Amino acid sequence: MNTTLIQDSFADMAELATESYSFTKEGKWSQPGTMVFGLQVPGTDAHYLITDTGEVKADVKDTSSIQIETDEDNHVVTVIVPAVEVLSASSDPASVETYDQSFSIVNQIEVGEVTTFLADREAAAADEAVSKGLLDKAQGRLEDVVKKQVNAVLGEQASKYEVRVVLPPAPAP
Repeated sequence: MNTTLIQDSFADMAELATESYSFTKEGKWSQPGTMVFGLQVPGTDAHYLITDTGEVKADVKDTSSIQIETDEDNHVVTVIVPAVEVLSASSDPASVETYDQSFSIVNQIEVGEVTTFLADREAAAADEAVSKGLLDKAQGRLEDVVKKQVNAVLGEQASKYEVRVVLPPAPAP
Protein backbone atom coordinates (compact mmCIF):
# COMPACT_ATOMS: atom_id res chain seq x y z
CA MET A 1 0.00 0.00 0.00
CA ASN A 2 1.20 3.49 -0.78
CA THR A 3 0.94 5.59 2.40
CA THR A 4 2.36 8.60 0.57
CA LEU A 5 -0.72 8.70 -1.66
CA ILE A 6 -2.99 8.77 1.41
CA GLN A 7 -0.78 11.35 3.14
CA ASP A 8 -0.81 13.57 0.05
CA SER A 9 -4.58 13.39 -0.20
CA PHE A 10 -4.80 15.10 3.19
CA ALA A 11 -1.97 17.55 2.51
CA ASP A 12 -3.74 18.72 -0.66
CA MET A 13 -6.71 19.81 1.45
CA ALA A 14 -4.70 22.53 3.25
CA GLU A 15 -7.33 22.56 6.00
CA LEU A 16 -10.10 20.23 7.01
CA ALA A 17 -13.25 21.98 8.23
CA THR A 18 -15.93 19.54 9.33
CA GLU A 19 -18.05 21.70 11.63
CA SER A 20 -19.31 25.26 11.67
CA TYR A 21 -21.35 27.49 13.94
CA SER A 22 -23.51 30.28 12.53
CA PHE A 23 -24.16 33.32 14.65
CA THR A 24 -26.24 36.49 14.71
CA LYS A 25 -25.15 39.01 17.27
CA GLU A 26 -26.05 42.49 18.29
CA GLY A 27 -23.62 44.86 19.86
CA LYS A 28 -23.42 48.38 21.15
CA TRP A 29 -20.44 50.66 21.01
CA SER A 30 -20.31 54.00 22.77
CA GLN A 31 -17.83 56.75 23.38
CA PRO A 32 -18.47 59.34 26.09
CA GLY A 33 -18.81 62.97 25.17
CA THR A 34 -16.49 65.82 25.96
CA MET A 35 -16.33 66.78 29.64
CA VAL A 36 -15.91 70.40 30.75
CA PHE A 37 -15.69 71.18 34.46
CA GLY A 38 -17.09 67.74 35.29
CA LEU A 39 -20.12 68.15 33.02
CA GLN A 40 -20.68 66.45 29.70
CA VAL A 41 -21.10 68.82 26.79
CA PRO A 42 -24.44 67.94 25.11
CA GLY A 43 -24.21 66.41 21.65
CA THR A 44 -20.58 65.30 21.95
CA ASP A 45 -21.08 61.60 22.65
CA ALA A 46 -21.18 58.92 19.96
CA HIS A 47 -22.70 55.43 19.85
CA TYR A 48 -24.14 52.81 17.57
CA LEU A 49 -26.13 49.58 17.87
CA ILE A 50 -25.60 46.98 15.15
CA THR A 51 -26.40 43.38 14.31
CA ASP A 52 -24.35 41.09 12.15
CA THR A 53 -24.22 37.45 11.16
CA GLY A 54 -21.26 35.21 10.54
CA GLU A 55 -19.73 31.80 10.89
CA VAL A 56 -17.13 30.06 13.03
CA LYS A 57 -15.39 27.04 11.47
CA ALA A 58 -13.51 24.34 13.35
CA ASP A 59 -11.38 21.30 12.66
CA VAL A 60 -7.81 20.43 11.68
CA LYS A 61 -5.84 23.49 10.64
CA ASP A 62 -2.71 21.83 9.32
CA THR A 63 -3.58 18.64 7.46
CA SER A 64 0.07 18.07 6.55
CA SER A 65 0.61 17.00 10.17
CA ILE A 66 -1.73 14.03 9.76
CA GLN A 67 0.32 10.82 10.01
CA ILE A 68 -0.40 7.54 8.26
CA GLU A 69 0.79 4.14 9.51
CA THR A 70 0.08 0.80 7.90
CA ASP A 71 0.16 -2.73 9.19
CA GLU A 72 0.16 -4.88 6.06
CA ASP A 73 0.06 -8.15 8.03
CA ASN A 74 -3.21 -7.23 9.74
CA HIS A 75 -4.55 -5.01 6.91
CA VAL A 76 -4.89 -1.92 9.09
CA VAL A 77 -4.39 1.71 8.13
CA THR A 78 -3.99 3.98 11.15
CA VAL A 79 -4.47 7.72 10.70
CA ILE A 80 -3.13 9.92 13.51
CA VAL A 81 -4.89 13.27 13.47
CA PRO A 82 -3.92 16.44 15.38
CA ALA A 83 -6.35 18.21 17.71
CA VAL A 84 -9.25 20.18 16.29
CA GLU A 85 -9.25 23.95 16.74
CA VAL A 86 -11.14 27.02 15.64
CA LEU A 87 -10.07 27.70 12.06
CA SER A 88 -11.84 31.01 11.53
CA ALA A 89 -14.50 33.37 12.79
CA SER A 90 -15.86 35.92 10.40
CA SER A 91 -18.77 38.28 10.05
CA ASP A 92 -20.47 38.86 6.74
CA PRO A 93 -19.98 42.57 5.99
CA ALA A 94 -23.20 42.61 3.97
CA SER A 95 -25.15 41.48 7.04
CA VAL A 96 -24.19 44.45 9.24
CA GLU A 97 -27.26 46.53 10.05
CA THR A 98 -27.27 49.70 12.11
CA TYR A 99 -30.30 50.29 14.34
CA ASP A 100 -29.29 53.23 16.46
CA GLN A 101 -26.50 55.66 15.91
CA SER A 102 -25.45 59.07 16.97
CA PHE A 103 -22.42 60.92 15.78
CA SER A 104 -20.94 64.21 16.76
CA ILE A 105 -18.76 66.59 14.83
CA VAL A 106 -16.62 66.88 17.94
CA ASN A 107 -16.45 63.15 18.69
CA GLN A 108 -16.35 61.25 15.38
CA ILE A 109 -16.16 57.48 15.00
CA GLU A 110 -13.11 56.29 13.11
CA VAL A 111 -12.89 53.27 10.79
CA GLY A 112 -10.31 51.65 13.06
CA GLU A 113 -12.74 51.73 15.97
CA VAL A 114 -15.41 49.97 13.91
CA THR A 115 -13.03 47.29 12.61
CA THR A 116 -11.70 46.68 16.12
CA PHE A 117 -15.27 46.43 17.40
CA LEU A 118 -16.18 43.86 14.72
CA ALA A 119 -12.99 41.86 15.34
CA ASP A 120 -13.81 41.71 19.05
CA ARG A 121 -17.30 40.48 18.17
CA GLU A 122 -15.87 37.72 15.96
CA ALA A 123 -13.57 36.61 18.80
CA ALA A 124 -16.56 36.59 21.18
CA ALA A 125 -18.53 34.50 18.66
CA ALA A 126 -15.65 31.99 18.48
CA ASP A 127 -15.60 31.75 22.29
CA GLU A 128 -19.36 31.24 22.32
CA ALA A 129 -19.13 28.54 19.64
CA VAL A 130 -16.49 26.67 21.64
CA SER A 131 -18.55 26.92 24.83
CA LYS A 132 -21.55 25.49 22.95
CA GLY A 133 -19.56 22.41 21.87
CA LEU A 134 -18.22 23.33 18.42
CA LEU A 135 -14.88 21.57 19.01
CA ASP A 136 -16.58 18.46 20.41
CA LYS A 137 -18.86 18.27 17.36
CA ALA A 138 -15.93 18.81 15.00
CA GLN A 139 -13.92 16.07 16.69
CA GLY A 140 -16.92 13.74 16.53
CA ARG A 141 -17.32 14.23 12.77
CA LEU A 142 -13.60 14.15 12.06
CA GLU A 143 -13.26 10.39 12.45
CA ASP A 144 -15.97 9.73 9.87
CA VAL A 145 -14.53 12.25 7.38
CA VAL A 146 -11.02 10.81 7.70
CA LYS A 147 -12.23 7.23 7.20
CA LYS A 148 -14.16 8.23 4.09
CA GLN A 149 -11.13 10.05 2.68
CA VAL A 150 -8.84 7.05 3.23
CA ASN A 151 -11.39 4.65 1.73
CA ALA A 152 -11.79 6.93 -1.30
CA VAL A 153 -8.03 6.94 -1.86
CA LEU A 154 -7.81 3.16 -1.40
CA GLY A 155 -10.56 2.66 -3.96
CA GLU A 156 -11.06 -1.04 -4.72
CA GLN A 157 -8.61 -2.00 -1.96
CA ALA A 158 -10.73 -0.29 0.72
CA SER A 159 -12.66 -3.45 1.55
CA LYS A 160 -9.38 -5.22 2.37
CA TYR A 161 -8.33 -2.73 5.08
CA GLU A 162 -9.62 -1.57 8.42
CA VAL A 163 -9.16 2.18 8.88
CA ARG A 164 -8.46 3.32 12.44
CA VAL A 165 -8.40 6.99 13.38
CA VAL A 166 -6.43 8.13 16.42
CA LEU A 167 -7.68 11.42 17.80
CA PRO A 168 -6.29 13.41 20.73
CA PRO A 169 -8.71 14.07 23.58
CA ALA A 170 -11.25 16.80 22.84
CA PRO A 171 -9.95 20.19 23.94
CA ALA A 172 -11.37 21.67 27.10
CA PRO A 173 -13.66 24.67 26.59
